[in-house]
Amino acid sequence: MHSVQEEKDHRRFLKQTIEHFKLGNYFPEELILLAKSDPVSFEWMRHTEHGTIVFLMSTGCSACNMDYAVSFMNSQPGFNYCILFEGSRESVEELRSELDPQVRIHRCETAKLQAQLNVNAVPYAIVLNKVGQAVGADIFDKIANLNRAAAPLIRVYHNLNPDK
Repeated sequence: MHSVQEEKDHRRFLKQTIEHFKLGNYFPEELILLAKSDPVSFEWMRHTEHGTIVFLMSTGCSACNMDYAVSFMNSQPGFNYCILFEGSRESVEELRSELDPQVRIHRCETAKLQAQLNVNAVPYAIVLNKVGQAVGADIFDKIANLNRAAAPLIRVYHNLNPDK
C-alpha cells in the first residue's frame, strides 16, 4: 500500500527532466564556481592536444561514484581532465592527493554551475574536442554511459594515434 505522499514524490520525480549541455557548444572561457568568488578561467580547454573530459561531481550525490571517473581516466590517458567537485575543502584536497596532479580539480557549487552550463544533474560528464567544443555529454551513473558519451573523442584519438 503506497501512501499519498509517496505517490506525489514519485510523480514529481517523473516530471523532472535532465538538462544536457548542448553538443556543438563551446565550454565557457570562465565560470563562477562559488558564490561571491571571482570567475575561474577555463580558456585552456580551447587549446588542448586531444580534448578534455569535464566531470561534475558532488559529495552529496549518492550516484556520484568517483571510481568510474578514475577508471576512465586510467584507461584513456591521452586526454586532459577537469573535475568540478561540490564538497568541502577537505574533500577536494583529499581528492587532489589521490589523483594524478595533471587532473585539474576545482571546488564548486552545482547550483552556480546550473545556470552557466545549463546542466542540472550530477554525476555528469562533458566531452570536449581539442578546441573546447562539446562532442558528448551525459550523466554517468554507469561506466557504460561515460564510454558512450566519450566515444566520438575516443574514436578520433585512436584514428589519429593508432599505436596508442
